[in-house]
Amino acid sequence: MLVCPSCGFVADEGLSPGIDINRAPFTRRPGSVDNIANRLNLPEEVTALAKELLRAYDSTYGGGHTTSLIIAALITASRIYGVPIPIREALTRLSLDISPSRVTFYIGKVEELLPRKQGIPWEGYVNYLIAKMSRDQELMNRLERMSNRFDASLLLERLRIRAIREMKRVKNNRRSFLIGRNPVYIAAAVIYMASRKLGMRCISQGLLAELLGANRSTISKVLGLVR
Repeated sequence: MLVCPSCGFVADEGLSPGIDINRAPFTRRPGSVDNIANRLNLPEEVTALAKELLRAYDSTYGGGHTTSLIIAALITASRIYGVPIPIREALTRLSLDISPSRVTFYIGKVEELLPRKQGIPWEGYVNYLIAKMSRDQELMNRLERMSNRFDASLLLERLRIRAIREMKRVKNNRRSFLIGRNPVYIAAAVIYMASRKLGMRCISQGLLAELLGANRSTISKVLGLVR
């Protein structure tokens, strides 16, 4: 039995471990959970939870596992474990010609299987974006020049902690305004606000938009909602 440490999802002990609806082991099919998860560099615990979500999906809806459904399960599991991967980035890294809206549809179906007392943690998207920032060497160099006292990685950690505090405020006070919004853009907005409060002027809306492959106007719009 597998229990998710975040949402409390418990796998059904009566379901056959490692076998999908087509009676083929997960690890042997070209479009298997393991193969797709490996290509996305997802942790083992994310893969394991995705498999359990798929078994729960089979038990509820029946049918086979399409690639869109498998990706949806992996993305949902990655959000739960705080290492979220955006839909478009997943499809790009997998080089798949699949409609993002199709994956979004299945994510909605998979999320219906999770307990409602605790939703997907938005804070995980802050961690995701901070990790992307840490791989931007030009930004890290700017942070180094900005402060001679602290290492750039320490400054990013300070930014992450402040951004998560901002995210909690947003969840408590502005959540109704953000229903249906992409949580990645919400994370970008709170990181921008946190950077301003910490005096990190080198972190701009344009930089965050570039890291996400998004339009600056999209982040500005969400920023107006969370302030």
